[in-house]
Amino acid sequence: MATHEVQAVRDAGMWQVFIDGFLVTEVSRWPSVGFVAREWVSLTEEVPSSEVELSIRVVGRNQYIDA
Repeated sequence: MATHEVQAVRDAGMWQVFIDGFLVTEVSRWPSVGFVAREWVSLTEEVPSSEVELSIRVVGRNQYIDA
């Protein structure tokens, strides 16, 4: 199973959540970043969320990392 790269960018009071380089959603609270990312990957890959591995990195605004 692959580890997914999650990037979190703080912008205008919200956390933008990128998974493998694609913006998937915005959340208002930091603890929601990992939860939302894990659930998103679980749904798109059809695997239990407990089997999803994430690597979460906070990046600065306009400093997105290409996956």
